[in-house]
Amino acid sequence: MKWIELIRVRSSAAALRDAMPALQDRIAELEQSATGAEIFFMRHALYDGDLAVVVVWKHGGTPNKSREALLLAERLQRLGPIDHAVWIPAEACEASCASPDQPA
Repeated sequence: MKWIELIRVRSSAAALRDAMPALQDRIAELEQSATGAEIFFMRHALYDGDLAVVVVWKHGGTPNKSREALLLAERLQRLGPIDHAVWIPAEACEASCASPDQPA
């Protein structure tokens, strides 16, 4: 099952521009050490100071906040407030996400 970690940071455009070279180097290092992961940046279409790092895990295992993504989140936190979340495919959630009042 594929799953992702999404780390968003809200900062200023200038701070992100200054930090980008070091962040890109860190991503390259982490991709080499994180077997089965693809890591890339996305920027908000309207807000220049918003950046997301997406880690796509292509292997099985239990979806959780990985060591690699926690390290990235720590680095991004220096730039502004972050949100770090784990996302799973909707079909993997169907049975476990149903409320107790509704059938799965």
